[in-house]
Order: sequence, then C-alpha cells, then structure tokens
Amino acid sequence: MKLIDRIITDMRIPEALSVLLNGEPRRPLFFDIETTGLQPVGCYIYLIGCLTVTPEGLRFRQWFAENADEEPALLTAFCESIEADNILVHYNGTTFDIPFLNARIRYRNLPLTMPRKEDSIDLYRYLTPCKKLFGLDNRRQPTLEKLAGYDRTDPYDGGTLISFYTEYVARCRFDHERAAELLDSLLLHNSDDILGLSQLASLLPYCMIADLPFGRLTQSEEDGIFTITADLPYALPKPFRKVLPLPEIPEACRVDTSANVDMYADCGTDAAAASLSSPFPKPDSDGYFADLLLSDNRLRLQVPVYKMAPYFYFPNYKDYYYLPVEDKAIHKSLAAVVEKQYRKPATRETARQQKNGSFLPQITEYIGPVFRLHYGDELCFFEKRALDDAALGEYLKKWFAFLTGN
Repeated sequence: MKLIDRIITDMRIPEALSVLLNGEPRRPLFFDIETTGLQPVGCYIYLIGCLTVTPEGLRFRQWFAENADEEPALLTAFCESIEADNILVHYNGTTFDIPFLNARIRYRNLPLTMPRKEDSIDLYRYLTPCKKLFGLDNRRQPTLEKLAGYDRTDPYDGGTLISFYTEYVARCRFDHERAAELLDSLLLHNSDDILGLSQLASLLPYCMIADLPFGRLTQSEEDGIFTITADLPYALPKPFRKVLPLPEIPEACRVDTSANVDMYADCGTDAAAASLSSPFPKPDSDGYFADLLLSDNRLRLQVPVYKMAPYFYFPNYKDYYYLPVEDKAIHKSLAAVVEKQYRKPATRETARQQKNGSFLPQITEYIGPVFRLHYGDELCFFEKRALDDAALGEYLKKWFAFLTGN
C-alpha cells in the first residue's frame, strides 16, 4: 500500500463551515473514496484521501491499494486516522461513500467502526439549493467547485478512472513508466476531489441565509424605494443578483396615477451594485417587484412602496355577503341594512375589502394583515406601517430564503 502524506500551507478552510458545527470545537476531516465499481459486492476501495486541520497547516493524506489484497490495510489506516474530535465532511457520502466503507469493513471482517451519522456533514444536502439559485445544469461536485472558485486540473471522471486502475494493476509489475502515469492520474483526481470539497463550504451562506445571524441591519426610503441592507458573518465567493418583474396592477387597485409614477421608476442602484455582472438581467419593464443582491458579505433588498388599494380577503367567506355595486363584502350580521337585491352570498373571490394606503410586497404571508391584487395570488402585500424594527431582519430573510426554496 502506498501512502502520500503532506502539509498544505497555501489553502484554508472557509469560515462558513462553522455554521454547521453548531459552535462545537470539532475539526473537519474531508474525505473521498475511489472504488472499482458502484456496488460494494464484487468491487472494492482502492484509494481513500482525506484532509484535516493541524497547527502546521492542512494535512493531506492518500492511501492507495495496489491490488485487492491491500484493501484491508487501506481501510484500517483510514479508520485509525480519524481522531475523537474529527467530524467527517463529504459530498453525497451519506448515500455512497459511508455505506460502501461500512460494507467493505464487514466483508473484510475488520474490527473497525466508522463514525456515526451525527458525526458527519454531507455538503450535498446543504448545497442542493444552489442548483436552483444559480440555474446550474446539475449538482455534481465539480459544477459547484467552479462556483466556489476552485479550479480543477484533473480532466477525468470517476468512471474513466476505473479502467485506469484496472490497467495499473495489470502493468505495475512490468511497465513502471506507464504505471507511474496512471498512478499520477488516479491520485490527482482524488486530490482534486478532496481539495475542491474543502472549498465548497464557501457556498453555504447562499443556501442557509435564513439560518445566519445578521449584523448592521439598516433601512431607508428614497424616491418611493424601500431598501434594507444587512451584513453576513461570512464573505461570498461571487456576487449574485435577482430582479423580480413587476406584476400588473389592476385598474381597480390604482388610487392615484401620479402616485404610481415612482412605483415604475428605475431602482437607482448605487455604483458598486450596478457594476456587478448579473445572471439575471433587469426586466424589460420599467419597474420591478423586488431587487435582491448578495455581494461580499452584504445583503440588499429593494422593493417599491406601492401607493394603491389592494384587497383583504376574508377567510370565512360563507359568513359574508357581496355588494356588487360597492365591490365589497359585509358580514351577514349586518345584512339587515342592505336590501336583498343589492347583495348576494360572497365567494372566495368576492369576500374582500379594499384598503387605500402605502404597501410593501412580501413573498410569504409573514406580516399581516395580508392584502392581494387577486384572490389566490402567491405574491402579497402588507401595510408599510406594520413593518417594525423587530420584524425587519426576518422580512429580509424571507426574501432570500425564497431564492433557495427554503
């Protein structure tokens, strides 16, 4: 069995990983395995790589089995390298790596135990929302590595390396030059898997905004635009911006044409924000429903202040009558004051009451009372005066959690 053991000093683990450690003094141990196939029955592990934090730097190790007979030594060396304060970090290892390791330990009848599920972090689980957020084609680790800013040098995939390893086993005794080339490719692929994995934690703030503490929370209003900004505890690898287009405002909800000019005005973003390249260009319409920006360690939300008269829909619609002439609903307890020809039983769509005022949009029914332009609209509104300082941070989080489907 071959062992590669070295210290890396020009790389660091992203601080954002601490959000998954819950304040515990645990040392992450990043690992990945290479196998001769997808099923532990009939296949075996020929390479395990890991990376952990030491006072001298990041310690990187690889154990390589030159044939099937060396697998027990490889498994033993890896398991014995896991220390009490380590927490395993992997990418989809819950589904593949850990079950494969346990199966091979049982098959080899080795007195070894892998850490419990509670002592393991599967970054695949936490970073899955990145696919939706950034419109990625897939959730493969190399795809997310590019997003995190890690550049792989390995050109091969795991399937190709199976044939490389088979050839290595056949040639290592007589064709040392070719065997050395194959070994370099096998080790490089695993090395990129480990080092790239260690950088994926920098993407966690994108996907876990609702779980992060905010700092320096501010709010302001200018030219009919309401802005909230906040600091994140961790810097982001690259900026991200999404602009949601303005919904059509029904004529019945417009209360003052001149007041609506600001609602359709350009957002007037600052120079720093405007210089960011965005995968979501600004919509062709002059206005927008919300403008969400992530940059460095800052979040910014800009929404128009809507001067209009949306509807509040009563949930218990069967208790109301609808008055078509006045386009409003009244409770049945007040029906005696309205002649029968001017009222009819309300439906879900007509059990409503308009309210004139200044409103802010929201993506979920977080702040009430909740108003809508049409019954059943996902997008809704609340009166601006209902947003107090205590709800400001949660209101901001709701918008960014929406981007990741949380």
